[in-house]
Amino acid sequence: MPNFAIIENNIILNTIVANSKAIAEEITGKTCVEFTVEPAEPGGTYVNGVFLKKKPYASWVLNEFNIWTAPVEYPEVDPDNFKFYNWDEATISWIES
Repeated sequence: MPNFAIIENNIILNTIVANSKAIAEEITGKTCVEFTVEPAEPGGTYVNGVFLKKKPYASWVLNEFNIWTAPVEYPEVDPDNFKFYNWDEATISWIES
């Protein structure tokens, strides 16, 4: 059975499995768009025929592949002294964890 994203104002509200788009829209009362390969994520967006993942942070931007990326590059990795970093939205930077 096909999977559909329930869309309102380009925001993915939820997903539904139904026999057809017409049935999905009748059940939900909303616009529904079928997805197959890339799953639609509630909270994500649907723009120009593409399902985008939920934006992780307000400052992040879409890259040329429609993937959310930090506005600051991840710190360079030193293989001899590996460190982990977490994104800090308050300072718009990577913070060592």
